[in-house]
Formats: sequence, structure tokens, C-alpha cells
Amino acid sequence: MPFSSSEPSDPDLDDIDALDEDTLAMMDIDQWVENLRRTDRSLYNLMALEVWSIAKTMDTLTPGFWGQFMENRHKAMKEYIKHRKHPLSNPDQSPETSE
Repeated sequence: MPFSSSEPSDPDLDDIDALDEDTLAMMDIDQWVENLRRTDRSLYNLMALEVWSIAKTMDTLTPGFWGQFMENRHKAMKEYIKHRKHPLSNPDQSPETSE
């Protein structure tokens, strides 16, 4: 089943590998940026779809998997934010030894 996007696509810019040298030479910076944004969004959407399909499959095999996954993700995100705000809060590190 092909993945479809709700965004309209420009067939000339969808596959950068398929573009010929003349088309590449004529593209301006705005077109390159837009093409990169569209490609990045497509990659993000595909990764989200993959995560959802794995979680859905696991939740079918092991009921409650999704809830536990989200709880663990929430805890991990809190830890990550805490460590980013206070990078020296690690007990093994001290300002004197990090110089």
C-alpha cells in the first residue's frame, strides 16, 4: 500500500535523483529548501508510521504494551530534560575534575 501525503507534490522535485542536470542547475535556493523540507517531512511521517505499526502489533500481542511504552517514554524524556538542564548533576562529575 503506497504512502500518501496530504501535501500536494511537485513531480519535478519529488525524486532529486531523477532530475537531470539542467533542472538541477535551474533550481534556486528556495526550491532546494522546499524540497529538503518536504523530504524531511516525508521521512518523519514514515518513521512515525513505523513506530505506530510496531507499537500496534506489540499491543495486539501483549495487551498494555502501548501504555507501558508511553509511560517509559515519559520517564525517559523527563530524565533527558533534567540532564540537559543540569549537565553536571551526574555524581561522577564535579566542576573541579571536569577541567
